Amino acid sequence: MSASLSPTSRSGERGFSLIELIVVLAIVAIAAVAVAPLAGPWRQGKLVDVAAREMALALRAARSAAINANQDTIFTLDGAAGHYWSDRAPIPKALPARVTAALAPGLPLGRIRFFPDGGASGGTIVLSDAYRSASIRIDALSGRATVDVRR
Repeated sequence: MSASLSPTSRSGERGFSLIELIVVLAIVAIAAVAVAPLAGPWRQGKLVDVAAREMALALRAARSAAINANQDTIFTLDGAAGHYWSDRAPIPKALPARVTAALAPGLPLGRIRFFPDGGASGGTIVLSDAYRSASIRIDALSGRATVDVRR
């Protein structure tokens, strides 16, 4: 009784080739990449982050337009409709569908005036969804917009 370490031929048994395994793994990887953003809990609340940063950019652009044109510029927020714009960029920009916005006292419609010297009427805009909230504070003296995101 001697044990043989040499492989034996098994005719009739079939396995998967390396190419077949790679193709299946590639299909699974593509499916995982396509589904992951839809189901991931890490994505919840990111809409508020993005919306707050985009609105802060629009506020900074309105401030720059007031300084460059040497005229007052008015930034308008219509939180009920989910839009915002300035008189220098009159095409309304939309907020994401599940994000709400209001000026700090809870007013859905409001305006912030930017002056040619860089100052502003000031105020705070609050954006929120079911997971997070963000506030954009516009300093009255300097007209600068700062974003603060909270869980």
